[in-house]
Amino acid sequence: MAANIPPKAMKYLKHLPTIANWIQTNKQISGSDMFLFRTLFSEPYRMLKNATYEQMSEIIRPYQDDSRYGSYVRLALSSQGEQWLRYGLDLIHRS
Repeated sequence: MAANIPPKAMKYLKHLPTIANWIQTNKQISGSDMFLFRTLFSEPYRMLKNATYEQMSEIIRPYQDDSRYGSYVRLALSSQGEQWLRYGLDLIHRS
């Protein structure tokens, strides 16, 4: 199914494996972490700078059953995932 995923969705999905790890470990992001993220991962940083959880969840929701990304999508849509993503997005928006 990954070959049929449109670019708009893939720009989020390709980062979900890393984000899922942060959700699972409840990674707390320091100022230096944010600086490194902004510097080393400028593409996802720019993408997320103006994103909302609602926008992200709407885009990724159709891929809950995808063989490659489904487990990551389900985690991101869970209450734990939502809580962490809102935290992370808030930090990005304020940076």
